Amino acid sequence: MYGNSTNIHSNSTINLKNLYISTFFLVDNWGAVTLSEALRVERKQIRKIWDLAWPVMMAQLLHTLMSIVDMWFVANLGDVEAAAAGTSTSFIGVIHVIPFLIATGTIAIVARLSGQENHESIASVAKQSMFLAMTIGIMVQMMAFLNLDSILKIFGNADLVVMTQAKLYITIVLVGIPLFFFNAATKALLQATGDTRTPLIIFVIMNLLNIALDYTFIIKLSWGIAGAAWATTISESVGFILMVALIYKRMFKGRGRASIGSFRIHGETCIRILKIGSFSAVQMMTRPVTGLIIYGIVLSQGVEAGAAFGIGGRLFNFVFIVLMGLGTATSVLVGQGLGKKDFDEVEGIVKQGLKLSAYNMILFAIPYFILPHLLIQQFSENQEVIRIGMQYLRICYMGVVFVIFPHILGGAFSGAGDTFPPMFASLVGNWGVKIPLAYGLTRIWHLETMGIWIAISLSVIVEGMIVIHYYKRGRWKQKVF
Repeated sequence: MYGNSTNIHSNSTINLKNLYISTFFLVDNWGAVTLSEALRVERKQIRKIWDLAWPVMMAQLLHTLMSIVDMWFVANLGDVEAAAAGTSTSFIGVIHVIPFLIATGTIAIVARLSGQENHESIASVAKQSMFLAMTIGIMVQMMAFLNLDSILKIFGNADLVVMTQAKLYITIVLVGIPLFFFNAATKALLQATGDTRTPLIIFVIMNLLNIALDYTFIIKLSWGIAGAAWATTISESVGFILMVALIYKRMFKGRGRASIGSFRIHGETCIRILKIGSFSAVQMMTRPVTGLIIYGIVLSQGVEAGAAFGIGGRLFNFVFIVLMGLGTATSVLVGQGLGKKDFDEVEGIVKQGLKLSAYNMILFAIPYFILPHLLIQQFSENQEVIRIGMQYLRICYMGVVFVIFPHILGGAFSGAGDTFPPMFASLVGNWGVKIPLAYGLTRIWHLETMGIWIAISLSVIVEGMIVIHYYKRGRWKQKVF
């Protein structure tokens, strides 16, 4: 009996030891599997982001190259034309962000419906979105036409010749504004369903056409700055035709006529789209509206300053190519993730988006800090323009580094339908910091253009800090609309 008891005890000890060893290795293997799984999940998330982001980046790259080529053609006409083009695009830039009123709400709603695979509701939202885009586009166009002289007074006592050229450019570009609104809304629809590649093909065609028309109208036909404006309007019209054909085939499966015939305005859906998009539109308009005021302050420093600001602004567009793609991908994936209630996936997407954005900012620090003179002198031989442009790129980039937070975290907020925090951050940064500081540093402390660049840089830093604060609170994940 005793001997059996001893054997039992011995066997129990061995079993406990084996259990302990097995448990140890189980934990160890579990840890290894977890690490491996985490890396696999990260790679999967990066791949998801990249698959959606790269077509947006390519479209943005082509648009940026087109705007650079456009500026190159215009700048070769003279510094006055370059300043006029910069002034015009500052105003048109304000109009170009108004479609976010429709696009942001559309992406938030359609992305969630896409995550739930509710295709019938997606088609319904698409019709309301396109209706809103054309209606609001026409309203904005008419208001701009009727109030253009008053609007141009924002630039203060700017050179009269510059303002005359700017008015000509703006008047022509306004012709295609409703089409621009429609193109922006339909692009958002496709992106929200996870298709960012097809719109890329259309925008490749548009941008190549724009460049070809720039050459024809400005160089061959000597239309001057009006040629650049007509090139933009005609390419937008071609884009509209192609987008209509695409939506007819893709969204309505070739049953567009029946859909149009049965179309009814659905007030509740329209209000949902506009409610989500309203804060986003205010946020997106804040930067270009304050940019108009900043441009007025810059022009008060001379035509050379205006030319440098216009050229430098076009060059800065390259920084935002990757950020635009990552921000759009973040917005879509967050919306789809919340539709599936997969919060871990959502947070992982945001984390990877920030990481990729940081790499982008490190890359572009090299040309803007070390080689700014080589960039600016491609557009002007005027040494004063080059000096001011170099100063602009270097000082502003120190703040622009923080723009990754409004873009990526802002994309998360947009995908969640919680668009108030980015708007609030933008209002504080631009109206609370940039404008008053720019006035103070130029009018009181007489720092000239350097004061303006410092104000711009600090405003972006403040905006980024506010967005981070709201993101960490986490309320955006529980947003219901």
